[in-house]
Amino acid sequence: MLRAGCRAALRRPLLASRRLSSLAASQAIAGERAVDDEKWIRLMQQTSRLETSVLLPLNEKLLGPLDRKHREEKLPSLPFVFLLGNHSSGKSSFINYLLQRDVQSTGVAPTDDGFTIIAPGRDDLDQDGPALVGDPDLGFSGLRVYGPALIQRTQLKVRKGIQANYMLVDSPGMIDSPRSLPHHSQFNYGGPSASGRLSAQQQPSNSFKGQDSDRGYEFPEVVRWYAERADVILLFFDPDKPGTTGETLSILTRSLVGMDHKLHLVLNKVDQFRKIHDFARAYGSLCWNLSKVIPLKDLPRIYTMCIPTKDNQMQAAEGLGASMKDLDAMREEVVSEVQRAPERRVDNLITNLYDSSRLLKMHAEIFEDLRARYASEKWRRSALVAATFVGGNAVAASALASGVFIEAAAGLSVASALASAGVVWHNSTVMAQLERDLLHEDSLGELFRRRYGRQLAEGDEYVMSLWKRVLPSLQVAAHTLGFSKLPKLKSSEIAALDNIVSNEIPALRRQCAPTDSSLAHQVAKMFRS
Repeated sequence: MLRAGCRAALRRPLLASRRLSSLAASQAIAGERAVDDEKWIRLMQQTSRLETSVLLPLNEKLLGPLDRKHREEKLPSLPFVFLLGNHSSGKSSFINYLLQRDVQSTGVAPTDDGFTIIAPGRDDLDQDGPALVGDPDLGFSGLRVYGPALIQRTQLKVRKGIQANYMLVDSPGMIDSPRSLPHHSQFNYGGPSASGRLSAQQQPSNSFKGQDSDRGYEFPEVVRWYAERADVILLFFDPDKPGTTGETLSILTRSLVGMDHKLHLVLNKVDQFRKIHDFARAYGSLCWNLSKVIPLKDLPRIYTMCIPTKDNQMQAAEGLGASMKDLDAMREEVVSEVQRAPERRVDNLITNLYDSSRLLKMHAEIFEDLRARYASEKWRRSALVAATFVGGNAVAASALASGVFIEAAAGLSVASALASAGVVWHNSTVMAQLERDLLHEDSLGELFRRRYGRQLAEGDEYVMSLWKRVLPSLQVAAHTLGFSKLPKLKSSEIAALDNIVSNEIPALRRQCAPTDSSLAHQVAKMFRS
């Protein structure tokens, strides 16, 4: 008894020491996360300030190519991760594993027919779709345009005790569709615009109409809305139907175009395989189906993982049990990508700021060249009218001074006036034709090649991709404003865009660069200083 009491007495300080160490470690992690959160918030505020003070006013003035609807809407208040996949692919189980509590219902049958936003908070509370969409500050008011059927199938779950600084968006499980995909549909996995958004001529929204009325709302459009605003997208596949559902392939080809920089493909529930050749067949089937919609020689990476369950211990002795460590490591990689959502948010905002600045600058420069060319021709034509009128009257005045009859001098004056009127009429016809010519793609292309000849000679594909997005906006702006009312661009406005591209964005990139952990960044900083 005495010996047991001594052991207990000695164990108490040891346990207390361990608790203090654990508490200190958790406090250190919390403190580090708070510092990171402040850093990300500060960077987001800086990008928002530049966009609001420089880009949006100039875009409004020139009817520029930046999507005003997107920028009028607020982004969701927290970074968020968007989860897509077939029904019973393990999305909800992954959410519960990630949050370390049962937030979503799980099961083999479909358990959810709507979108669920899960956010951290001080207390557990649920909010229905109308309240969520009606809140002007949360950033989901843009969903209102998709109708009441979607709003009624949307909810917010706030849960306490979640150690996360991001939100999760769970989506309805995708199912087989009776509609077949067009043979020409392909997933443009070659790379997005830097903003991750489609330009006007690329937007697939019109092709969605009427395609998903069986859900009560346009599911592909809603997926596109979430995907554009998400910071990380996880697309889950399961061994039962690895990428073979029509709706999944439809979403890849239509809703996730240009999203490859934040899209991660996950083959889940790999622990269900009992034989290695079953895994090989499922993996090969997934790759085969993806190859039909991703027109690249190299397929994107596919994470193979499983969610830990009570049966994992028993399954470890069978099937792929020998590879369970690899599956666990792969799962932690996916978790790591999810936890990088705040960092991704900042990176996406900076990238979008750069892309928007370059896009608006090209629009502004070609716009000014167009205005200057029209104004020059108009001034030349006006000078011709003035010269005809003044010259005719000067001849009449000199004839009168030299003793010609007043009737003849008056006739000369009238003739000059008529000639001037004829020149005015001819000029109006010529200027109307000039407006039509200048709006033509060939004329605008000539202005573009003159302005960006050096970049084109160097084979700059990014400049060409910008031009394809700028061209329609230029034609719309010139036609809407009218050539006679095109606003003159100030040199300070172009200088402000140049400052964002050359100074502000590099400074933002350096602030979020991993200088403390990356030797390459440390060396670059030494040379820069």
